[in-house]
Amino acid sequence: MYKIVQVVPALGWGGAQVFCIQLCNELAKKAGYEITLISMYDHQPGKHLPLSMLDNSVKFISLGKKPGIDPVIFFKVYKTLKKIKPDVVHTHLHAGYYCFYAYKRVKYPFKKVHTIHNLAREDAPHYIGRKMFKYFFKRNIIEAVTVSEEVYKSAVKEYGTCIKTLIHNGANAVRPTAAFTETQQLINGLKKNTGTKVLLNIARITRQKNQKLLLDVMRMLQEQNIIAIIAGSYVQEDENLYNELVSDTPANVHFVGKVSNIGDYLLCADAFVLTSIFEGLPISLLEALSAGVIPVCTPVGGIVNVITKDTGFLSDGFSKEAYLGALKLYLNTSESNRMRLQDNGKKLYNGKFSMHACASAYDNLYHTA
Repeated sequence: MYKIVQVVPALGWGGAQVFCIQLCNELAKKAGYEITLISMYDHQPGKHLPLSMLDNSVKFISLGKKPGIDPVIFFKVYKTLKKIKPDVVHTHLHAGYYCFYAYKRVKYPFKKVHTIHNLAREDAPHYIGRKMFKYFFKRNIIEAVTVSEEVYKSAVKEYGTCIKTLIHNGANAVRPTAAFTETQQLINGLKKNTGTKVLLNIARITRQKNQKLLLDVMRMLQEQNIIAIIAGSYVQEDENLYNELVSDTPANVHFVGKVSNIGDYLLCADAFVLTSIFEGLPISLLEALSAGVIPVCTPVGGIVNVITKDTGFLSDGFSKEAYLGALKLYLNTSESNRMRLQDNGKKLYNGKFSMHACASAYDNLYHTA
């Protein structure tokens, strides 16, 4: 039995967590593989992604980390890995921090992988954490994986030439769920008329995702036959930001909160809009491409390696004028060009960004010395 352990801090509603679940499920399809997903924090159904997203064959373990500094968690990780005896441990986000002690204590050999999901300084925002990662990367104890060309450049700048691996993020193609008709009716009820274009923002409410820019630009487009739907929740520290945005929302923008059937929303949308100030390679963007939804985004992270004039629209900056210009280019494009962009996006997804292709690349990496 080939044992692979994926490790996350918690299964929060974010792209990296969705990616991790989908990667587990894809790897679990392989004969002779045993996949375990470890969460540092206990799973909270109302706060975290539903465990029903995991394939039944994937084992799930939560270690009960306490908020803040919890020294016990290092020993719990060590004991858990020692018991599982994995062939591979693959960490995501700041879960890597909690494995350092185990990596030094566990004596038998196993492959250690860490995916850098965002620009290096955003992925590991704490100085001590980056120093520790650099120690393990430079000594080839942990193999670092970057998810896009821009993330790769930032990691080399931060950690040096020990960074060698780039595996593009992957995502499952979106499919309609049992809630599709209900979702379609909800969105039709928000439209001004049957010809209204629907722009969809899939993102947590946070300053990184910069929904204020989207609201400001939509306020300037209230005469246009478009609406924007924002699908995403917020954590407690961003509650004030959420309240600020909701209290000053133009009539053509609608917050729908956290939704579990995001694919249905994408299949009912005309454009995918993201106004972030930094990114890695958003899973939501890849899902949008799979659904044939045209992206209109700010030029950050791996987004600039995906969106070209043949797949969507990039603003030339982060000002209201810049993003307004990108949206107007989308709104004014011909129907034939829209169809071309949709088709190109699907082809790009199928050729480069499917979860099958991504998992195969990771599987090959796991088996390298």
